[in-house]
Amino acid sequence: MLRYELAWSPDALDDLDEIWDTIAQEANPDDADSFINQLIDTARKLCGNCKKGRVIPELGTDSYREIYYKGYTLVYEIMAETILVHEVFNQKRIFIRSYPRIKRH
Repeated sequence: MLRYELAWSPDALDDLDEIWDTIAQEANPDDADSFINQLIDTARKLCGNCKKGRVIPELGTDSYREIYYKGYTLVYEIMAETILVHEVFNQKRIFIRSYPRIKRH
């Protein structure tokens, strides 16, 4: 079975920073560290099972998928040997802004 490498887009890394900042302000830095590590672990699990996430039908291809973790959505793309995380967002936020971000890549 092919094992994929995990990569993060600059936008997704910015998202992780913003999520960390929010949690650190609302709770504390230790909780923020723990939560971000758990999000990253969730994404790492995709390397062994890349099709685990739900296909995003609005994007018209099964290479774009999403997976959920504790109220957050990770949007990723299955590439030749890489899982590329495009975006991480709170599920309370509207997904529409994701489409232009993904299509630019």
